[in-house]
Amino acid sequence: MINNVRRDLAKRLAEIQKSLETNKEIGVQKLELLSNDVKKSFDRAIDALDFKINIFNELKTQRDNLRAWKISSLKTILPINFKYLLSMPFIYGMLIPGLFFHLCLEIYHQVCFRLYGIPRVKPSNYFVYNRRLLPYLNWIEKINCFYCSYFNNLLQYAIEISGRTERYWCPIKYATKTTQTHSQYNKFVDYLDAKTFREKWQDLRDFSDIKEADITDVKTCEENKCDFKKK
Repeated sequence: MINNVRRDLAKRLAEIQKSLETNKEIGVQKLELLSNDVKKSFDRAIDALDFKINIFNELKTQRDNLRAWKISSLKTILPINFKYLLSMPFIYGMLIPGLFFHLCLEIYHQVCFRLYGIPRVKPSNYFVYNRRLLPYLNWIEKINCFYCSYFNNLLQYAIEISGRTERYWCPIKYATKTTQTHSQYNKFVDYLDAKTFREKWQDLRDFSDIKEADITDVKTCEENKCDFKKK
């Protein structure tokens, strides 16, 4: 997988170099996008290393040492912190609207993505709960970790769904730079580039790049046996 990442990055660099030679302004814009590509490539390389290291085997090896840092559930509760006690209804009360939002999101996701021909987002890529395996957490801490994981993963899942939707309906970048963007944003056309928008809009509705990435991920998983998913 690391070799694939290297080839992908080299290809992107060659495209940017060619653009710099033909159009300096466009080249500068592509250089801005390169920073995001480098980060994604680095993340993918780290993921590839994780297959070899297999952190769950390491967890099994260090289980006794990690368990030594576990505290009792009573120590988590006592002494009672009244600000935490007062906030509990507001924290755990969010479960009801959260589940309702998840239900509505999934109905939209399954119905509309099928109609539009957009590849559906894999929940397994977002809903991860492996912190429950940590032996230094007591049952109260594990419940809290599960709860936090669910809501944060749900929001990331929703962002990916909305990002693919935005790519289908309105793939135009904002006039000002945003702090955080979703995975599809860098594929959008520039704010004032009306010509490219009209010419490339239908091309952007071709999600074959996502389908190919999904196939690559499956092949990589099979090659590395995905031991971590079986733990």
